[in-house]
Amino acid sequence: MGIRRSDRLPLRLKVAILPTLAVAYLSMGGLLPAALQPTRWLAHAALGWAQLVLTAPVFLWCGWPFIKRWARSIRTQDTNMFTLTVTGTGAAFGFSVFALLFPESLPPAMSAGGHLPLYFEAAAIITTIVLAGQVIERNTYDRAGAAIRALLDLTPQMARRVRDGREEDVPVAEVQAGDILLVRPGEKVPVDGTVTEGASAVDESMLTGESLPVEKQPGDTVIGATLNRSGAFHFRAERVGEATVLQQIVRLVEAAQEQDAPIARLADRVSAWFVPTVLGAAALTFAAWWIFGGANGFTFGLLNAVAVLIIACPCALGLATPTAIMAGTGLAARRGILVKGGEAMERAQALDAIVLDKTGTLTEGRPELTDIVTETWLAEAELLRLAAGAERNSEHPLAHAVVQAAKARGLDAPKPETFATVAGKGLRATVGGRAVLIGTAVFFADERVHTETLDARATALAGEGRTVVFVAVDGRLAGLLGIADPVRPGAAEAVAALRALGTEVVMLTGDQERTAQAVAKRVGITRVFAGVLPGQKVDKVAELQREGRTVGMVGDGVNDAPALARADVGFAMRSGTDVAIEAADVTLMRSDPRSVAEAILISRRTLRVIRQNLFWAFAYNVAGIPLAAGVFYPAFGWLLNPVFAGVAMSLSSICVVGNSLRLARARS
Repeated sequence: MGIRRSDRLPLRLKVAILPTLAVAYLSMGGLLPAALQPTRWLAHAALGWAQLVLTAPVFLWCGWPFIKRWARSIRTQDTNMFTLTVTGTGAAFGFSVFALLFPESLPPAMSAGGHLPLYFEAAAIITTIVLAGQVIERNTYDRAGAAIRALLDLTPQMARRVRDGREEDVPVAEVQAGDILLVRPGEKVPVDGTVTEGASAVDESMLTGESLPVEKQPGDTVIGATLNRSGAFHFRAERVGEATVLQQIVRLVEAAQEQDAPIARLADRVSAWFVPTVLGAAALTFAAWWIFGGANGFTFGLLNAVAVLIIACPCALGLATPTAIMAGTGLAARRGILVKGGEAMERAQALDAIVLDKTGTLTEGRPELTDIVTETWLAEAELLRLAAGAERNSEHPLAHAVVQAAKARGLDAPKPETFATVAGKGLRATVGGRAVLIGTAVFFADERVHTETLDARATALAGEGRTVVFVAVDGRLAGLLGIADPVRPGAAEAVAALRALGTEVVMLTGDQERTAQAVAKRVGITRVFAGVLPGQKVDKVAELQREGRTVGMVGDGVNDAPALARADVGFAMRSGTDVAIEAADVTLMRSDPRSVAEAILISRRTLRVIRQNLFWAFAYNVAGIPLAAGVFYPAFGWLLNPVFAGVAMSLSSICVVGNSLRLARARS
């Protein structure tokens, strides 16, 4: 239902604001204190003309895109919010101009006390409010496009190509399949390919979301835009340009963002039946008066038909949804939940399945030392001190976890006198004159250090999702370290809260099955999708949607962006990447999974208030239609009184705003 970008909506909104405020003030008349009444500065006879001058540019120029959409909807018989808005505002504006130009043509009942029935403020205010809503919607689509730009920014601009033993820096766009490229520590991999020489640990969290790096050796695959953490390596470029995994993710995000919202806008649904009903009532009024109204039947029929359109035009309709959305999003913002517009708020209340990414959502997203197991001959503090000293020169994230754990315990980790890494296996170092080995069981077997006494404990920790490394001092097994991505505080509570709302909770991760199941067990999740790549994450969300579920996806990484965009509502953790935040509908500023349940509760409350507002937006107006149509004229001589119309419109607006403010003041 959006308006084309060429219609310059932001400019039209800026032009509309001041004249709308002015005409609203001029229309208040006796409702203001004597000192503030517009007649103190402007003659009573000139008030109507001033309102016309102020309203005409707002309705005719600022609202021109809506008038075009109205004409199209009438032509195609596809009624929507624009049909209702322009029908009402057009009737209000047109009738007000007629009343101003030809006051003598009005029946006495419509100009009691010399006050002309003018509704210029209704035309201006509704036009401006709908303009504001369209600008907000346009900004939301612009932010969606920013997700694509953020993804593309991840790709390095240059690559280091090796030809005939010489290195040369070339633009990534010039890299061809088969080229040999060199990647040094701290650099990003430019394209997809296979390692041919060297070894390293590569941070693939951009792709998989997992915080632990992946060891790479000759024959292993590397992916463009991932970060090389330690050693240098050569690799053969295989997928370049549009064929890279990152470009595939871009296409997935684009495809997901093009999906239509599953729930139509409430105002359009109401308009679908209300607009034909009102138009029919107006036509019936005109026909009845023309046929049975006697000599003045045509005049009374025309005036009363227009009166029906005016009284039936719910001025509060323009306030019903935006005020509730503003109140609901304001309440959510105070709770650290940023919602990108009313459509996301509407969809969130219907969620019945929540997909939680593991790393960075249920877990902290960074490795931490969780377990220290020592042999009896060495104290735990000494083991950690020596291990941290040995790891000081390493760029491996596991090494960083060990060093940080030593700092947290106040241990002084000395600098190693010697240091050497064995790619994919471990390291050797000399710390304080003592020989230290840290690495895998395979590495220790190569070094002829026996680990049998701790193998059972190592297996148990691995079953709990830990990464286990052994430590030897002076050629003798000293202990082992368990490193894991710890579960966030409140993760289990968040899962319980979501279940209490009637939603199924699913965990989705690129990590291995054993680690995923260990985390799922701790937080109370029974349905787990493990070992899932980015394209497969989208497929899993789509699979749940095919089951008839309205799906919310919670994630924080680049790899989550397509699934976040594909889900009915995407929730991004604020600690996550810009790409995830741009692709999502809701941003959780506290990076607390418990905020997801809170967001759903706020959305359900907001939609309840919107429905109440829609009732009040129509109730007074619908009740006034019989009076406007002249149903009571034969028996009582009653026709629509402009005072009644003004009171009806004011009361409906007051009820709508008051109901929305009640939501804004909510504390729980």
